[in-house]
Amino acid sequence: MSSETRVGNGGDLLVQVLREAGVDTVFGIVSVHNQPLVEAVSRELRFVPVRHEATAVNAADGYARATGRLGCALTSTGTGAGNAAGSLIESLSAGTSVLHVTGQVESQYLGSGRGFIHETKNQWGMLDAVSVHAETVRDADTAGKVLREAVARSLSTPGGPVSVEWPIDLQYAQCDLESVPVTEHHVLPLDAAQVAAALAAMAGARRPVIWAGGGVARAGGELTALVETWGVPLLTSNSGRGAVPEDHPLCIGNYGSSPLVRALLAEADLVLSLGTHFRSNETGDYSIPMPHNHIQVDLDPAAPGRVFPADLRGRRDRGLPRRGIGCRGTR
Repeated sequence: MSSETRVGNGGDLLVQVLREAGVDTVFGIVSVHNQPLVEAVSRELRFVPVRHEATAVNAADGYARATGRLGCALTSTGTGAGNAAGSLIESLSAGTSVLHVTGQVESQYLGSGRGFIHETKNQWGMLDAVSVHAETVRDADTAGKVLREAVARSLSTPGGPVSVEWPIDLQYAQCDLESVPVTEHHVLPLDAAQVAAALAAMAGARRPVIWAGGGVARAGGELTALVETWGVPLLTSNSGRGAVPEDHPLCIGNYGSSPLVRALLAEADLVLSLGTHFRSNETGDYSIPMPHNHIQVDLDPAAPGRVFPADLRGRRDRGLPRRGIGCRGTR
């Protein structure tokens, strides 16, 4: 063991990993199945107790959206983890970076079906269904690796909630608190050739329209400048509302499937879509008249062309942790 390595329990490890990620506030429920985590967090960070697991995840989601950093929620196992599921779906839909750490029964009883207190059938499967990724801490030696990979996965593009279930005996177990330097990650710029092609297409269009989603919610200034430079009308998804003030003369807003906007799209000769999911309720179940020429920019490499055909598919590389302003996945 190196002189820089300290020893602590799972709670101490969680605090260290959260500090590495720049997290200073954690929301959660106090339970017999997360005591070491709650004790360490409340001692070293700001712990905000809530009265329901859904509230904990919603609060962590809101924290992440407001700060641009990682949100963190602590919940209990079994019913507690189930209570968090609905709020995790909201975070998943929005692509919000949330680390959800929940308790689990003692490791020796995992999957035994004995009815151990708070045990639920296939808790991991439930969490995996409502998260971009779910993992189980299997032993004290790999707990740090699991947590750091969960943080990186949540902050990656397109991002979203990651759930970690942690057996209570392994939370109490001693583990090495390795010193890991914080690494700054940056999103790579769009491919220059694709940018040039998109600009050429915009310059050649006579009736272009911009459609912006939640992926540019934090890039309002840049989006406003783009709209004003081109003098192009702006449609938004529900998640993209507010990026450009809705009283701006070029902002139409979230009315993609309305009769007047359908007429506008039918006459448009190009759509530039930025970080949007084209949800069914916002496109009349995908029945809006989308122009043949469509430039789609999104951090999720699977998004371009998934709903409407895209001629130019501007995107950044997969798997890069997200920092700063960019088109953050699909909303």
